[in-house]
Amino acid sequence: MGLATPVPKEKRDEVLRLAREGVARNEIARQTGVSTASVTRIASDEDIDFDRSATEAAVKARVVDMKAARVSLAAGLLDDVGAARTRMHGSEDNRAFLDGARAVAALVGSHVRVAVVDRDDTAGVDEARSMLGKLARGIAELAVADGGEDASETDGEAP
Repeated sequence: MGLATPVPKEKRDEVLRLAREGVARNEIARQTGVSTASVTRIASDEDIDFDRSATEAAVKARVVDMKAARVSLAAGLLDDVGAARTRMHGSEDNRAFLDGARAVAALVGSHVRVAVVDRDDTAGVDEARSMLGKLARGIAELAVADGGEDASETDGEAP
């Protein structure tokens, strides 16, 4: 592996000009033909930092858009399940009925896979923490009632 070729002064100046104008690092690399690592190093040498807040906001917006698309897809799949069930129950022979049943099963499975992506599991965690906290308080109360020390008096140390 050889040494990296230094970036010519004209390219460095162009990179710095674009960076000072607020052009994104990847765009500077694309426009100048300089690697992103070199763009970062050149800008850093001049105390120029690439502000990532716009990118962060764009990523958050994209995540919201993708979640909305998944919700729409899940709703559409439920509509398809209803339509497939209607066709299935309106079929006149067993083969058509079984084909409809397979279609319903596949659509339901797809709906579940899409819907589970955005499931919020934090409620279950909060409920478990609450239950464990109540259980710990109950055990401490029983220990005190049984003649033992209050756990808060021992500061968690063994007797």
